[in-house]
Amino acid sequence: MPSPWFPKRILISHTLHEGLGDYLAQRRPDLELRALDAGAITAADVDWAEVFVGFRPPREGEWRALRWIHCIGAGVDAFGFRTGLAPDTLLTRTSEDFGPMIGEYCLARALAITQWLTRFAADQAARRWQPVHPRYLRGTRAVIVGTGAVGRGVANCFLALGASVDGVSRSGQPRHPFGAVYPIPRFEAAVTGARWLILACPLTEETFHLLNRKRLLACQGSYLINVGRGRLIEESALPEALEAGALAGCALDVFEQEPLPVESPLWGHPAVTVSPHVSGLTTIPGAGEGFLECLAEVEAGQRPRLAVELGRGY
Repeated sequence: MPSPWFPKRILISHTLHEGLGDYLAQRRPDLELRALDAGAITAADVDWAEVFVGFRPPREGEWRALRWIHCIGAGVDAFGFRTGLAPDTLLTRTSEDFGPMIGEYCLARALAITQWLTRFAADQAARRWQPVHPRYLRGTRAVIVGTGAVGRGVANCFLALGASVDGVSRSGQPRHPFGAVYPIPRFEAAVTGARWLILACPLTEETFHLLNRKRLLACQGSYLINVGRGRLIEESALPEALEAGALAGCALDVFEQEPLPVESPLWGHPAVTVSPHVSGLTTIPGAGEGFLECLAEVEAGQRPRLAVELGRGY
Protein backbone atom coordinates (compact mmCIF):
# COMPACT_ATOMS: atom_id res chain seq x y z
CA MET A 1 0.00 0.00 0.00
CA PRO A 2 1.39 3.47 -0.87
CA SER A 3 2.23 5.88 1.91
CA PRO A 4 -0.12 8.80 2.64
CA TRP A 5 0.71 11.85 0.57
CA PHE A 6 -0.70 15.35 0.93
CA PRO A 7 -0.08 17.25 -2.31
CA LYS A 8 -1.04 20.93 -2.18
CA ARG A 9 0.15 22.55 -5.43
CA ILE A 10 -2.43 21.70 -8.11
CA LEU A 11 -2.08 22.97 -11.68
CA ILE A 12 -5.37 22.95 -13.61
CA SER A 13 -5.81 23.33 -17.35
CA HIS A 14 -9.36 24.65 -17.48
CA THR A 15 -9.89 25.43 -21.17
CA LEU A 16 -13.60 24.75 -21.86
CA HIS A 17 -13.99 24.01 -18.14
CA GLU A 18 -13.57 27.46 -16.66
CA GLY A 19 -14.76 27.38 -13.07
CA LEU A 20 -13.10 24.08 -12.18
CA GLY A 21 -10.53 25.89 -10.05
CA ASP A 22 -13.27 27.72 -8.13
CA TYR A 23 -15.18 24.45 -7.69
CA LEU A 24 -12.14 22.80 -6.08
CA ALA A 25 -11.22 25.85 -4.02
CA GLN A 26 -14.67 25.96 -2.44
CA ARG A 27 -14.37 22.35 -1.35
CA ARG A 28 -10.67 22.25 -0.48
CA PRO A 29 -9.55 25.77 0.51
CA ASP A 30 -6.30 24.31 1.85
CA LEU A 31 -5.06 23.60 -1.70
CA GLU A 32 -2.85 25.97 -3.70
CA LEU A 33 -4.51 26.11 -7.10
CA ARG A 34 -3.39 27.55 -10.43
CA ALA A 35 -6.24 27.34 -12.96
CA LEU A 36 -5.13 28.50 -16.41
CA ASP A 37 -6.08 28.19 -20.06
CA ALA A 38 -4.06 25.48 -21.79
CA GLY A 39 -2.19 28.01 -23.91
CA ALA A 40 -1.20 30.08 -20.88
CA ILE A 41 0.51 27.29 -18.93
CA THR A 42 4.28 27.76 -18.84
CA ALA A 43 7.17 25.49 -17.96
CA ALA A 44 7.45 27.40 -14.67
CA ASP A 45 3.86 26.46 -13.82
CA VAL A 46 4.61 22.80 -14.45
CA ASP A 47 7.78 22.99 -12.34
CA TRP A 48 5.73 24.53 -9.51
CA ALA A 49 3.04 21.86 -9.55
CA GLU A 50 2.86 18.61 -7.65
CA VAL A 51 -0.27 17.48 -9.54
CA PHE A 52 -1.66 18.30 -12.99
CA VAL A 53 -5.40 18.21 -13.75
CA GLY A 54 -6.56 18.54 -17.35
CA PHE A 55 -7.78 17.04 -20.60
CA ARG A 56 -4.44 17.11 -22.45
CA PRO A 57 -0.82 17.51 -21.29
CA PRO A 58 0.69 20.98 -20.97
CA ARG A 59 2.39 22.19 -24.13
CA GLU A 60 5.45 23.33 -22.18
CA GLY A 61 7.41 21.94 -19.28
CA GLU A 62 8.42 18.51 -18.05
CA TRP A 63 4.93 17.25 -17.24
CA ARG A 64 6.12 13.62 -17.39
CA ALA A 65 8.16 14.30 -14.23
CA LEU A 66 5.02 14.93 -12.20
CA ARG A 67 4.17 12.29 -9.63
CA TRP A 68 0.42 12.44 -10.30
CA ILE A 69 -1.67 13.39 -13.34
CA HIS A 70 -5.47 13.46 -13.29
CA CYS A 71 -7.26 13.29 -16.65
CA ILE A 72 -10.73 14.84 -16.85
CA GLY A 73 -11.66 13.36 -20.25
CA ALA A 74 -13.28 10.08 -21.18
CA GLY A 75 -9.96 8.65 -22.42
CA VAL A 76 -6.47 8.93 -20.95
CA ASP A 77 -4.47 8.26 -24.13
CA ALA A 78 -3.24 11.86 -24.38
CA PHE A 79 -1.17 11.16 -21.27
CA GLY A 80 -0.56 7.42 -21.45
CA PHE A 81 -0.40 6.30 -25.09
CA ARG A 82 3.12 6.41 -26.57
CA THR A 83 4.06 9.47 -24.49
CA GLY A 84 6.96 8.01 -22.56
CA LEU A 85 5.17 8.36 -19.23
CA ALA A 86 7.07 6.53 -16.49
CA PRO A 87 5.31 3.36 -15.30
CA ASP A 88 5.38 4.52 -11.68
CA THR A 89 3.47 7.73 -12.46
CA LEU A 90 0.03 7.88 -10.88
CA LEU A 91 -2.45 8.52 -13.71
CA THR A 92 -6.08 8.78 -12.66
CA ARG A 93 -9.25 9.31 -14.66
CA THR A 94 -12.50 11.09 -14.09
CA SER A 95 -15.44 9.35 -12.45
CA GLU A 96 -17.91 11.02 -14.80
CA ASP A 97 -20.20 8.73 -16.80
CA PHE A 98 -20.05 9.87 -20.42
CA GLY A 99 -22.21 6.98 -21.63
CA PRO A 100 -25.62 8.73 -21.62
CA MET A 101 -24.43 11.82 -23.53
CA ILE A 102 -22.37 9.86 -26.04
CA GLY A 103 -25.29 7.46 -26.44
CA GLU A 104 -27.54 10.36 -27.42
CA TYR A 105 -24.91 11.59 -29.90
CA CYS A 106 -24.73 8.18 -31.59
CA LEU A 107 -28.48 7.79 -31.63
CA ALA A 108 -28.90 11.25 -33.18
CA ARG A 109 -26.45 10.37 -35.95
CA ALA A 110 -28.23 7.09 -36.68
CA LEU A 111 -31.67 8.76 -36.72
CA ALA A 112 -30.33 11.43 -39.06
CA ILE A 113 -29.72 8.60 -41.52
CA THR A 114 -32.99 6.73 -41.06
CA GLN A 115 -34.97 10.00 -41.21
CA TRP A 116 -33.08 11.39 -44.25
CA LEU A 117 -32.30 14.64 -42.42
CA THR A 118 -29.41 15.67 -44.65
CA ARG A 119 -31.44 15.01 -47.79
CA PHE A 120 -34.46 16.92 -46.52
CA ALA A 121 -32.27 19.85 -45.48
CA ALA A 122 -30.84 20.00 -49.01
CA ASP A 123 -34.34 19.74 -50.51
CA GLN A 124 -35.55 22.58 -48.32
CA ALA A 125 -32.62 24.79 -49.29
CA ALA A 126 -33.44 24.07 -52.96
CA ARG A 127 -37.23 24.56 -52.38
CA ARG A 128 -37.68 21.05 -53.78
CA TRP A 129 -40.65 18.82 -52.79
CA GLN A 130 -39.36 15.27 -53.13
CA PRO A 131 -40.87 12.75 -50.70
CA VAL A 132 -38.86 9.73 -49.58
CA HIS A 133 -39.98 7.36 -46.85
CA PRO A 134 -38.17 7.41 -43.49
CA ARG A 135 -36.96 4.05 -42.23
CA TYR A 136 -37.14 2.43 -38.82
CA LEU A 137 -34.12 2.20 -36.58
CA ARG A 138 -36.12 -0.47 -34.76
CA GLY A 139 -35.09 -3.92 -35.90
CA THR A 140 -31.61 -2.89 -37.08
CA ARG A 141 -28.45 -4.27 -35.51
CA ALA A 142 -25.69 -2.23 -33.91
CA VAL A 143 -22.22 -3.51 -33.09
CA ILE A 144 -20.34 -1.49 -30.48
CA VAL A 145 -16.60 -1.88 -30.10
CA GLY A 146 -15.98 -1.27 -26.41
CA THR A 147 -18.26 -2.62 -23.70
CA GLY A 148 -17.26 -0.25 -20.90
CA ALA A 149 -19.33 2.61 -19.50
CA VAL A 150 -19.43 4.50 -22.80
CA GLY A 151 -20.29 1.44 -24.86
CA ARG A 152 -23.04 0.47 -22.44
CA GLY A 153 -24.49 3.97 -22.58
CA VAL A 154 -24.63 3.78 -26.36
CA ALA A 155 -26.14 0.29 -26.21
CA ASN A 156 -28.92 1.40 -23.89
CA CYS A 157 -29.95 4.19 -26.28
CA PHE A 158 -30.18 1.85 -29.27
CA LEU A 159 -31.95 -0.85 -27.28
CA ALA A 160 -34.55 1.68 -26.13
CA LEU A 161 -35.60 2.19 -29.76
CA GLY A 162 -35.79 -1.52 -30.53
CA ALA A 163 -32.42 -2.19 -32.16
CA SER A 164 -30.42 -5.29 -31.27
CA VAL A 165 -26.95 -4.63 -29.91
CA ASP A 166 -23.83 -6.79 -29.84
CA GLY A 167 -20.39 -5.85 -28.58
CA VAL A 168 -16.71 -6.35 -29.33
CA SER A 169 -14.18 -6.25 -26.51
CA ARG A 170 -10.64 -7.30 -25.67
CA SER A 171 -11.83 -10.33 -23.71
CA GLY A 172 -15.06 -11.16 -25.52
CA GLN A 173 -16.68 -11.89 -22.16
CA PRO A 174 -20.50 -11.57 -21.93
CA ARG A 175 -21.66 -8.24 -20.54
CA HIS A 176 -25.04 -6.67 -19.95
CA PRO A 177 -26.83 -5.22 -21.92
CA PHE A 178 -25.15 -6.68 -25.02
CA GLY A 179 -26.72 -9.66 -26.72
CA ALA A 180 -23.40 -11.22 -27.70
CA VAL A 181 -19.84 -10.04 -27.18
CA TYR A 182 -17.06 -10.99 -29.60
CA PRO A 183 -13.30 -10.83 -28.93
CA ILE A 184 -11.35 -8.46 -31.18
CA PRO A 185 -9.89 -11.25 -33.38
CA ARG A 186 -13.49 -12.10 -34.39
CA PHE A 187 -14.25 -8.57 -35.58
CA GLU A 188 -15.20 -9.66 -39.11
CA ALA A 189 -17.74 -12.14 -37.75
CA ALA A 190 -19.15 -9.53 -35.38
CA VAL A 191 -19.67 -6.87 -38.05
CA THR A 192 -21.43 -9.18 -40.50
CA GLY A 193 -24.99 -7.92 -40.87
CA ALA A 194 -24.47 -4.81 -38.74
CA ARG A 195 -26.31 -1.66 -39.84
CA TRP A 196 -24.35 0.45 -37.33
CA LEU A 197 -20.71 0.04 -36.32
CA ILE A 198 -19.83 2.22 -33.34
CA LEU A 199 -16.34 2.68 -31.92
CA ALA A 200 -16.46 3.44 -28.19
CA CYS A 201 -13.26 1.87 -26.89
CA PRO A 202 -10.06 3.42 -25.49
CA LEU A 203 -6.94 3.90 -27.58
CA THR A 204 -4.31 1.35 -26.55
CA GLU A 205 -1.54 -0.55 -28.26
CA GLU A 206 -4.11 -3.27 -28.98
CA THR A 207 -6.69 -0.91 -30.50
CA PHE A 208 -4.41 1.42 -32.47
CA HIS A 209 -5.70 1.28 -36.08
CA LEU A 210 -8.14 -1.42 -35.00
CA LEU A 211 -10.11 -0.51 -38.12
CA ASN A 212 -7.28 -0.84 -40.60
CA ARG A 213 -7.84 -0.93 -44.33
CA LYS A 214 -8.55 -4.67 -44.34
CA ARG A 215 -11.21 -4.45 -41.64
CA LEU A 216 -12.77 -1.33 -43.13
CA LEU A 217 -13.21 -3.11 -46.46
CA ALA A 218 -14.83 -6.06 -44.63
CA CYS A 219 -17.65 -3.97 -43.15
CA GLN A 220 -20.28 -4.87 -45.78
CA GLY A 221 -22.12 -1.56 -45.86
CA SER A 222 -22.26 -0.66 -42.17
CA TYR A 223 -22.62 2.97 -41.12
CA LEU A 224 -19.60 3.89 -38.97
CA ILE A 225 -19.81 6.15 -35.92
CA ASN A 226 -16.56 6.94 -34.11
CA VAL A 227 -16.84 8.40 -30.61
CA GLY A 228 -13.69 6.71 -29.28
CA ARG A 229 -10.40 8.10 -30.58
CA GLY A 230 -9.31 9.03 -34.09
CA ARG A 231 -6.37 6.66 -34.12
CA LEU A 232 -8.67 3.67 -33.75
CA ILE A 233 -9.12 4.02 -37.52
CA GLU A 234 -6.62 4.01 -40.36
CA GLU A 235 -8.14 7.31 -41.43
CA SER A 236 -6.45 7.49 -44.82
CA ALA A 237 -8.35 4.33 -45.85
CA LEU A 238 -11.80 5.77 -45.14
CA PRO A 239 -12.41 7.32 -48.59
CA GLU A 240 -11.61 4.01 -50.28
CA ALA A 241 -13.97 2.11 -47.96
CA LEU A 242 -16.74 4.62 -48.66
CA GLU A 243 -16.26 4.53 -52.42
CA ALA A 244 -16.20 0.72 -52.39
CA GLY A 245 -19.48 0.60 -50.47
CA ALA A 246 -17.89 -1.22 -47.54
CA LEU A 247 -19.12 1.69 -45.43
CA ALA A 248 -22.50 3.31 -46.11
CA GLY A 249 -21.26 6.49 -44.45
CA CYS A 250 -19.53 7.84 -41.35
CA ALA A 251 -20.25 10.13 -38.44
CA LEU A 252 -16.87 11.08 -37.03
CA ASP A 253 -16.37 13.01 -33.79
CA VAL A 254 -12.66 12.21 -33.36
CA PHE A 255 -9.72 12.19 -35.76
CA GLU A 256 -6.10 11.14 -36.02
CA GLN A 257 -5.14 14.81 -36.06
CA GLU A 258 -7.25 17.40 -34.26
CA PRO A 259 -8.35 19.88 -35.42
CA LEU A 260 -9.05 17.99 -38.63
CA PRO A 261 -6.79 19.57 -41.30
CA VAL A 262 -8.63 21.77 -43.79
CA GLU A 263 -7.20 19.71 -46.66
CA SER A 264 -8.71 16.44 -45.38
CA PRO A 265 -11.07 14.88 -47.96
CA LEU A 266 -13.43 13.96 -45.13
CA TRP A 267 -14.69 17.56 -44.87
CA GLY A 268 -16.26 17.50 -48.30
CA HIS A 269 -17.33 13.88 -48.61
CA PRO A 270 -21.13 13.66 -48.98
CA ALA A 271 -21.36 10.49 -46.86
CA VAL A 272 -19.35 11.87 -43.94
CA THR A 273 -20.59 13.94 -41.00
CA VAL A 274 -17.85 15.76 -39.05
CA SER A 275 -18.16 17.12 -35.51
CA PRO A 276 -15.34 18.68 -33.44
CA HIS A 277 -14.86 16.16 -30.60
CA VAL A 278 -18.01 17.11 -28.69
CA SER A 279 -19.92 13.83 -28.26
CA GLY A 280 -19.14 13.50 -24.55
CA LEU A 281 -18.47 16.69 -22.63
CA THR A 282 -16.80 16.93 -19.24
CA THR A 283 -18.80 18.85 -16.64
CA ILE A 284 -17.24 20.89 -13.85
CA PRO A 285 -18.93 18.86 -11.07
CA GLY A 286 -17.94 15.61 -12.79
CA ALA A 287 -14.32 16.66 -13.19
CA GLY A 288 -14.15 18.11 -9.69
CA GLU A 289 -15.67 15.20 -7.80
CA GLY A 290 -13.50 12.64 -9.58
CA PHE A 291 -10.35 14.52 -8.62
CA LEU A 292 -11.48 15.03 -5.02
CA GLU A 293 -12.25 11.33 -4.66
CA CYS A 294 -8.75 10.44 -5.86
CA LEU A 295 -7.17 13.08 -3.63
CA ALA A 296 -8.88 11.71 -0.54
CA GLU A 297 -7.59 8.23 -1.34
CA VAL A 298 -4.04 9.49 -1.98
CA GLU A 299 -4.09 11.31 1.35
CA ALA A 300 -5.26 8.10 3.03
CA GLY A 301 -2.39 6.13 1.54
CA GLN A 302 -4.66 4.17 -0.82
CA ARG A 303 -4.36 3.51 -4.51
CA PRO A 304 -7.25 5.44 -6.07
CA ARG A 305 -10.19 3.49 -7.43
CA LEU A 306 -9.85 5.55 -10.60
CA ALA A 307 -6.15 4.80 -11.13
CA VAL A 308 -5.25 3.75 -14.68
CA GLU A 309 -3.22 0.63 -15.39
CA LEU A 310 -0.65 2.14 -17.72
CA GLY A 311 0.27 -1.17 -19.32
CA ARG A 312 -3.35 -1.77 -20.30
CA GLY A 313 -4.18 1.84 -21.16
CA TYR A 314 -7.34 2.25 -19.08
